[in-house]
Amino acid sequence: MSIKNTDRPDMRGIEAFVAVMASGSMTAAAKRLGIGQPAITRLVRDLEGVLGFTVFERNGPRISPTQKGVLFHEDAKRLLTSYAHVAQRAATLRGARAKSITLAATPTMAAGMLPKMMQQLAADLPELVTVTTMDAEHLAQALQSGEAEYGLSALPLSHAGLDCLEMARGELFAVVPDSYPEDRVSLSTFRSTRLLTLGNSYRIRHKIDAALTQAGIEPLAELVTNNSLNAMAAAAADLGVALVDPVSAMGIGLQGVKALPVDVRIPYEWGLFRRTQAETPELDAPLMAQFRRVAQQLGGVVDGS
Repeated sequence: MSIKNTDRPDMRGIEAFVAVMASGSMTAAAKRLGIGQPAITRLVRDLEGVLGFTVFERNGPRISPTQKGVLFHEDAKRLLTSYAHVAQRAATLRGARAKSITLAATPTMAAGMLPKMMQQLAADLPELVTVTTMDAEHLAQALQSGEAEYGLSALPLSHAGLDCLEMARGELFAVVPDSYPEDRVSLSTFRSTRLLTLGNSYRIRHKIDAALTQAGIEPLAELVTNNSLNAMAAAAADLGVALVDPVSAMGIGLQGVKALPVDVRIPYEWGLFRRTQAETPELDAPLMAQFRRVAQQLGGVVDGS
């Protein structure tokens, strides 16, 4: 008969574990946290006792994370971030201005949209701004849990407890080398040219496939990736023609390429999100204004503008 462990991990133990993972050793983690190495060792062992599994393999003075330790590390980092946000919200409720903010964005938005938005926000931003990149599903979870205050992502992103503050509509662009002779790209180009774009697990790919199928076109060959910037870089190397979202095509200043319209419109939508009933809505208005400004610069149409 086994006894279920009902103890909860101590935040100090989680902080020690994350510090060891980041530093690579107990000694370095102790210096990072400003405590003695025996204290770090004890905190980690106590954490393992509560968790019911080891997070590190010990080989003398050397340590390495176990498989379960690696998996737990992501959860531990999120928990520490959420814990820091609790303190931030408490300060805000006391009437003090928030000292930090976390913005979550998909890689596309983090590279092509967010920096341009932040250019005009210096006076409105807190002392510390953290930008975290993640896929759309994890972004939604980060907003719901309070790990991030605001998020930028492609649509659809329909999750309970999230508000879409602003939404923009655009269309996909073809990215080609600067030497490309035409001023527009036809989908029929892909009968004789390699298609450079995202893989099957990405929403944008479903729209591309639908457009190609409707036009009766099967690409000659493909190069698929998990990041639109990779597809654009492949286009710069003259490996084919990239089909990417407008935020990447117009917002990332990659040398050696240009963005051209496609003869068949393939729609794309993206938005600015936050958790419903957020505790720090004072940044809503400036962020919404900058979203509209940048989205229009990228060729997007924003509702109400």
